[in-house]
Amino acid sequence: MEKKKLKELFNSLTIDAKISQLIQLNGDIFVESGVMNTGPVKDLGFKKEPNFYEIGSIYNVNDHQKLYQIQKDVLKNSTYKIPLLFMSDIIYGFRTVFPIPLAQAGSYDFDLIKQAAEISAKESYRNGIHVVFSPMLDLVRDPRWGRVMESPGEDVYTSKQFAKSVVKGYQGEDDTYLKEDHVAACIKHFAAYGAPESGREYNQVELSNQKLFNEYLQPYQAAVDAKCELVMTAFNLLNGVPATGNQWLNETVLRERFGFRGVLVSDYAAIAELAPHGYAKDAKDAAKKGLLAGVDLDMMTSTYANALPELVKEAEFAQRLDNAVWRILVLKNKLGLFENPFRGLKQENTGEVLTTESKKIATTLVEKSCVLLKNKALLPLDPDTKQKIAVIGPYAESHFTLGFWASVSGRSSDVYTLKSGLLEQFDKEQLYFSRGFNLYENYEPFGPLKDMFEQLNGPIEDEGYLLEQSLEQAKKSDVILLTLGEQFLESGEGASKSNLHLPEKQIRLIKMLSRLNKPIIALLYTGRPLVLTEVEKYFDSLLVVWFPGVMGGKGITNLLTGKANPSARLSMSFPRSEGQIPVYYAHTSTGRPLANSTHTERFVSKYIDESNDPLFSFGSGLSYTSAEGHWLSIEESEEKLHCHFEVQNLNDSEGWLTAQIYLLNYAAEIVQPVKRLVATQHFLLKAKEQQELAADISKEDLGFFDNNGEFHLNKGEYVFQLDILGQKENHSIIITKGVSSWKN
Repeated sequence: MEKKKLKELFNSLTIDAKISQLIQLNGDIFVESGVMNTGPVKDLGFKKEPNFYEIGSIYNVNDHQKLYQIQKDVLKNSTYKIPLLFMSDIIYGFRTVFPIPLAQAGSYDFDLIKQAAEISAKESYRNGIHVVFSPMLDLVRDPRWGRVMESPGEDVYTSKQFAKSVVKGYQGEDDTYLKEDHVAACIKHFAAYGAPESGREYNQVELSNQKLFNEYLQPYQAAVDAKCELVMTAFNLLNGVPATGNQWLNETVLRERFGFRGVLVSDYAAIAELAPHGYAKDAKDAAKKGLLAGVDLDMMTSTYANALPELVKEAEFAQRLDNAVWRILVLKNKLGLFENPFRGLKQENTGEVLTTESKKIATTLVEKSCVLLKNKALLPLDPDTKQKIAVIGPYAESHFTLGFWASVSGRSSDVYTLKSGLLEQFDKEQLYFSRGFNLYENYEPFGPLKDMFEQLNGPIEDEGYLLEQSLEQAKKSDVILLTLGEQFLESGEGASKSNLHLPEKQIRLIKMLSRLNKPIIALLYTGRPLVLTEVEKYFDSLLVVWFPGVMGGKGITNLLTGKANPSARLSMSFPRSEGQIPVYYAHTSTGRPLANSTHTERFVSKYIDESNDPLFSFGSGLSYTSAEGHWLSIEESEEKLHCHFEVQNLNDSEGWLTAQIYLLNYAAEIVQPVKRLVATQHFLLKAKEQQELAADISKEDLGFFDNNGEFHLNKGEYVFQLDILGQKENHSIIITKGVSSWKN
């Protein structure tokens, strides 16, 4: 629709119609027939039941036939014929569920991550979805928090690259119009939601301004720079003010400083929750503060609907209402909904999912996301040796390896299991399968879905019997392939944990198997870093497979047999104990560092009962290839540093590798991390091959913000560390052109 016509539509709206555009409700308000069902929304406390055919958006209806009927009824019954926006929690795949974002980020193949996002966008589009609630870009350094699974991890650079790749994958390259097979990205959660006190969900966050600007805000800004269409507010307090009601954060920082022009949506009931936070005295005050903070869409409450008719009698609030409605209409227009309200719903490929190509991309992303943390020359396995393998643990046959968020649109029945992958490459006589332990204590928590869970996962069996069966199978084998970790409900939203150790029954199984003196390969299924200090010593090889998505079994088997070569690096550190948390690589030094201090051993910064270092640090990851790299040169231009280095494969195994370039600590007005990642290069290295590679580093990524939010780049010496498979070499350069300016 031309801007002039859109303005005419906007000017024709009544106050009630405008307010209705700011309401977002669960799609449950519509029943299957498309007839209105107001029962669920009556519980939300609407003083005056709105005309639900006029509301702005609904979320989490993922059935294209239902969405078609809903839109058809809305257009038939509404006064202004404004199409609904359909949004959904598509976090890491629609039906082609990919590895969780924490895993994807460690691949450092940002082109492949973009391809996965393109597939998610295509499947969402072809099922009628307009907006997806992702990527989640909360920098996170506390694995107790359950939502680390949907984050790119602890590192600023990694998170920024992930942000740009996913946003561009969802939305495409056209900034003015969202084309066919693309959807709008809604980044979340603004801001600093990934740093909750005690690692507890929805808890408060306390951060200095310099920490906020130098680290936690960076990934969001990268997504805004990539032209994301929506931003979702966070549940948490930030320095005493709820993010959803924080005018400085949402107006001054997000809109003015970052230049965001899109739609700002609250998280579920977050505007209403300004009152229980103690920030608003009642619902009317919550609505006032939400609107003042620039929040356009009120998700799943009646707060705006009840309070705005009175509030907008004041000119300031009337203008803010107009601004919000205009942004929502502009988004609908970018999606082409006024010309095609049935976007993605009336074409030959509507409903199309899980293509051969999408499964191929998913398999490759599994191969590039699993992290090999330990290998005593045991992997890869060779099926031709005919060695006997005891495959122990419930994950080998489980279909529930998609992770928490995949339940919105993914299907466990689509999962290609590890057992299927192994049987494809090994003779069945080589493999002994035993469950080892029950993945779930019972199926009652799944309510009406419990029968489906039991059918896919098998009945609950006696733990003693399962243990004995595993030992018998292991005794007959040459190698033990042990699957262990979390079940999918143990991570995700609302799954904060204080104990990050494996369950006792898994530890007991590990210790009993170790007494057989058979080599053990451990496959760790998890949505977060765990504390493995007690058990890691029993593993000859350790492969972290995360929650790998629908093609997990195929990709993991390819890694086990050497059809694929591990190349991923940890995107988040694994602590030795919970007492170290938060533990992350880009920390600052103290005046009394553990190393190189003139003080006696007691009076330095350390624990007396634990190492300072994590068990496995960010960036850890092995390969079947061994390689070394050397600096060639670093050259300065006006805007960038141009880095040149060479890499050589030292053996006969080809493989993908990631070169990481770190900036080491330097003296500055704000103390800098001991090191921080500033560039990566992901490349294929053939057997015995030597390559010369290049990577550019923006000078903007070398500077820092002070506590006033002012940006600085000092002249002087900078030291960069090239890291290839843990082999490190430093190179220094004198930067001659410094900068001191406000970030725009």
